[in-house]
Amino acid sequence: MITDLCPNQYAAALAVLRAGFATVAAEFGLTEENTPSNPAFWTDADLQRVVARGFQLIGAEVGERVLGCAFVGPSQSREHTWELRHLAVHPDARHHGYGEALVAEAGRRAQAAGATVLRIGIVADNQRLSDWYRRLGFVTVSAGERYPGLVFAVDHLELMVDSDVLSTKR
Repeated sequence: MITDLCPNQYAAALAVLRAGFATVAAEFGLTEENTPSNPAFWTDADLQRVVARGFQLIGAEVGERVLGCAFVGPSQSREHTWELRHLAVHPDARHHGYGEALVAEAGRRAQAAGATVLRIGIVADNQRLSDWYRRLGFVTVSAGERYPGLVFAVDHLELMVDSDVLSTKR
């Protein structure tokens, strides 16, 4: 089930974020020293900071266990656009549809708020993740962008929120 995560579930969400992003950090050589903003290295304060900026924290739960989570909310720089940030599924729970269900819920929320686009940024060299988002209907709208504090380039992908992925039932 995809739900809003409450403050008493933030520790569980943080554990998922750390575990989920740790695999990416290891694969691409990210460390706390060279990319401290990566969720693999987050503290409670980092999670709270994203929530305080107006992003909703949604989670994939089975029973009382949080298996995946993501932040979703309106873009502060792009009209009619919502952003999907820091989507993570615990490595032990991958390949069961939780990530797809989180994307679908993010898209439904964006659409309900009047947005037409759901946008995400990913590590440009993460071809596996890029392919996964493309299978869900995302298209690359910018590639190889560089940002201060990141040791990797970023690709931005977008999904029109009237896409079929929004009908996913999980």
